[in-house]
Amino acid sequence: MRIDLETMPSAAARLVKPVLRLLPALLAGLLFSAQAAQASTLSFTGSLGDSTNSALVGSGFALPTPALFASSDDYVNNVALYHFTLASATAVTISSSGFAAGGVDPYVSVFAGADYGATFVDSNYFHAISVGGDFDQVLNLLAGDYTLAIGAFENLSYAENLGFGTLGDGFTGFGDSRYLFNASYDVSVTTDAVVNDVPEPDSVALVAIALTLAGLGTARARRAPERP
Repeated sequence: MRIDLETMPSAAARLVKPVLRLLPALLAGLLFSAQAAQASTLSFTGSLGDSTNSALVGSGFALPTPALFASSDDYVNNVALYHFTLASATAVTISSSGFAAGGVDPYVSVFAGADYGATFVDSNYFHAISVGGDFDQVLNLLAGDYTLAIGAFENLSYAENLGFGTLGDGFTGFGDSRYLFNASYDVSVTTDAVVNDVPEPDSVALVAIALTLAGLGTARARRAPERP
């Protein structure tokens, strides 16, 4: 049975009409929520040989170690550090695209934490030693702060190399200038803003209400031309 405001008792109609006036805002809110569920990407670009790049640190036994720029042998052992935060546990895709554009053969590590006490999570080690070049790697990460370390092959952290320690323990300086090329890098972090893509119960209820009210409004609009 189709509900029509024209045949609805006046008291009920007075309750429904204000809600109908809120329908556009309700639908806009639902649209915003849907957009929030789209994947978001952070891009980190720069050069290991750029003295103005504030993200750079040098290799050594302890951080912070200043980045060096006297020659390519210095550039290749500089490391760019960036931070990102996850509001909830989610799958994260780490991607490199700079190598194909003439950039460094990348060695990328992820640490849990936003300071030098951050602990090693993972790197592109297996891709780097077997294939090299650009890569896509998926990590399942918990909510929290993270540090992304971008360097050249094979300048890995002491925390990874030794199997214990923190970001503050520094980097090995194993970078090879043969893999530096023009020293630029382009790495992105992509993740879904909403981990659970199943709508929350409240959202489902809002959708049902919106569709019902839309039906009421349509019924009223369709009957309007029939009025004498």
